[in-house]
Amino acid sequence: MTNATRACDRCGADISALHRNARRCKTCPKREPLGVLPERPCDICGTIYTPKRRDSLCCSRSCNGLRYNRLYAARQKEAEPERACFGCDATFKAWRTDQKYCTPDCGNRHRARRAIVYADLTPRPCERCGTVFTPKQSTSVFCSRLCSRRVSYARYRPQRVAAAVAWGRANPELRRAIAAQYKAARRAWEKLNPDSVGVDSREWRKLVRHYRHRCAYCGGNQGGLHMDHVVPLSRGGRHAIGNVLPACQGCNLAKGAKLVAEWKRDEAAWSQDEKPAPRMPLPLSA
Repeated sequence: MTNATRACDRCGADISALHRNARRCKTCPKREPLGVLPERPCDICGTIYTPKRRDSLCCSRSCNGLRYNRLYAARQKEAEPERACFGCDATFKAWRTDQKYCTPDCGNRHRARRAIVYADLTPRPCERCGTVFTPKQSTSVFCSRLCSRRVSYARYRPQRVAAAVAWGRANPELRRAIAAQYKAARRAWEKLNPDSVGVDSREWRKLVRHYRHRCAYCGGNQGGLHMDHVVPLSRGGRHAIGNVLPACQGCNLAKGAKLVAEWKRDEAAWSQDEKPAPRMPLPLSA
């Protein structure tokens, strides 16, 4: 094609007046319009998206970066020679120059075995109760989970109590709803349990006078006296004068839905460094 007969690749117009390397006129775009490209799935995450380019393979920059990272790792893996795994002695292709194990799980198992071999598992005393125990880890300082939880509770108890008090003041309606729900469950237990005849106020005052206006378990009256069921209502106990005892706020909340024997056992294990184990009910006064 001579300079006199050159035509535009797009529209066929005469471009003989333009530069000899020109292939299209100035009015035609350099690229053909893309139009509406069909939707396609992302090669990395599988999300269906509408591409903005014909050669687009990923839905976002993050997926595109992950695609390039995978391609780079594949090239590095092909370039690296095979090596032996430190954990299972199997040969594998490494994708990093400092890789020692064939898989992360194999590395974790090998490090755990080495930790057990070199761990100091000599018997030692518990930092809370003093019991001599054989640890399963070299960093163990408590004989049981109970001692560990007790120390953690004592350490963070002020923060937890303050957070609970702040939550109760900030949510009075929700607090009243929870209390109403508990009272409804308590009334349902009283109706379902057999021989729940109720507790007369005169009999309750007489019982409190018999225990000298003190807790039947610890002998104190801090926080006021509560009506505690010896056999809890949630475990089939009766709501009657023969199944209730006056208890201080601390003992009543600590006992909860436990029997006296269960409560004594748990309190002996949990509260040995704060107060002695609860005593049996005080004898009736004359």
